[in-house]
Amino acid sequence: MKTSTLIRILLCLAACSPFGAGAQNAPSQSEVEQIRQEMQQLRLDYEHRMQSLEERLRKFETPAATTAITTSRPPIAATAPTRPGPETVAGASATVTNGAARLAAIERGREYAQEQFPQDNGTLDRNMLGSTNQPFKERFEQVLQDFVEIGGYVRAGYGRDSQGGPQVPFQAPGALAKYRLGNETENYGELVFGKNWYVPGLFALDPKQRPDSNPSGPIAHAQVRLSFYNPYSTYNSAAGTQFGVPEAWAAIGNVLESQPTMKFWAGNRFYRRRDIHINDFYFYNMSGGGGGVEDFQLPFGKVAFAWIGNGSQSDLYTDIPSPPTPANKAGFSKGNYDLRFYDVPLPLGKGEFGFVYANVETGLDQLGRTLPRTDGFAFTFLHQSEPLFGNQGFNMLSLQIGTGPAKTFTSGFETFNYNNRAYIRPDPDNSWRFRTTEHFVLQPGEHFSVGPALVYQHTDYGNGYGTQDWLSAGVRPIWEINKYFSVAGEAGIDYVANTLQSKSGSLWKLTLAPQVALGNQFFSRPVLRVFVTYAQWSNAFVGEVGGQDYQNLNSGLTYGMQMEAWW
Repeated sequence: MKTSTLIRILLCLAACSPFGAGAQNAPSQSEVEQIRQEMQQLRLDYEHRMQSLEERLRKFETPAATTAITTSRPPIAATAPTRPGPETVAGASATVTNGAARLAAIERGREYAQEQFPQDNGTLDRNMLGSTNQPFKERFEQVLQDFVEIGGYVRAGYGRDSQGGPQVPFQAPGALAKYRLGNETENYGELVFGKNWYVPGLFALDPKQRPDSNPSGPIAHAQVRLSFYNPYSTYNSAAGTQFGVPEAWAAIGNVLESQPTMKFWAGNRFYRRRDIHINDFYFYNMSGGGGGVEDFQLPFGKVAFAWIGNGSQSDLYTDIPSPPTPANKAGFSKGNYDLRFYDVPLPLGKGEFGFVYANVETGLDQLGRTLPRTDGFAFTFLHQSEPLFGNQGFNMLSLQIGTGPAKTFTSGFETFNYNNRAYIRPDPDNSWRFRTTEHFVLQPGEHFSVGPALVYQHTDYGNGYGTQDWLSAGVRPIWEINKYFSVAGEAGIDYVANTLQSKSGSLWKLTLAPQVALGNQFFSRPVLRVFVTYAQWSNAFVGEVGGQDYQNLNSGLTYGMQMEAWW
């Protein structure tokens, strides 16, 4: 529409106004009709232009894009635009192109920060590899507009045992884990709040990016994790519920042009831990407080280095199993220097090499006593292959050996029980441990998935404290009836032999659990299940399994209902 047409419309409106020149100057009916048609054409042209712009921007449908479109669109009642000529159309096209580039840069910055600061949940992240929860996840992020990210884990329910009491767990004495399906006797949850900060320059008219399209300025992340634990034995007791803050840390990355993926961090965090899901065993877990750098890029992988500490209190001791001196607690401090080489290309997958130097010291107890300082080293090798028979399939093998306080393969301490009290176990320099684990998940089709696990561990506690062997094998098959209904089973056995106590024995358990889940994959969550569990153990373990209800028995049965979810 030409400018003269717009002037004619305005003159017509002025003439028809009660404040106009008068009725004698009113346009004829034919002129009014012509003007009405031109106004209709103007409206159609405007709507066509907006539709064209929205089509161009639709591929950038993100919270940022939605906001930009909403705020930049002029209201229809505003000053009517003229019919665009060739120059105007070209200018509008350039504007749209530049706007789309800015939106793409902002979206890439958001994605880049999320890639650089993934949640450290071990296998709990694997259900995000599928599409089961993706629509909900995308909608949730859109509503939050990236103001804060919320993640978490929760399991809750209730169970009873065959003796009439609340459900009790079945775990072999000396084993560091138990097979968990139908064998978890508590409500437990974690709630994670995380916030990413992006490059300020991303929101400039001309955002700067590197040749690989990633942003050129800094990114940052802060995260807090809250937890609660409530055992079934104190289900309705507020005093029986424990709360914690297992994570509170922050990181800053993309500050060195030559190392854009490298990040600095400090605080208390879950640090690069690895687990076996079916028995909830974190076999490599250096989580704790401290700081370091990670994701330093090498030609053959990445490097991370951290100083991580842990502290606790315990009565002192001189010999096991002789009684420690009661009520004379001293403070224990442990420092760990952790070096990792990871994402190293290897045949059939990727590898990780970990080296830890650890030292433990104690303060003074009430009698002014202390224990000598101990030191140790640990080496861990991991090999992971994925995907394996489906997008959730993977295989992980680990080999670990450690001496002194580093033999725990954690940032903290091991404990032992004596007369129903827990004490920190000594870590003399000549103590050592070897451990190997193998676990994988296979999903060859829509109606079957399986997750086996194998653990072997030998420990020499040094200084005459004896040796212990632990062998564990288990498997969880799931028969997916359809996309939402399934039947899960789990079988596991743990064998423990302790030379100091001259005791050896085994515990095995079986669980059957019909389920309904949000999908038909091994890690589909949320999941609701009913279960029945039966366990039997050696006579050598009688009195040490199942608590008071099974004090004089060598077998037990439990049943109940449970939900489990993570996001």
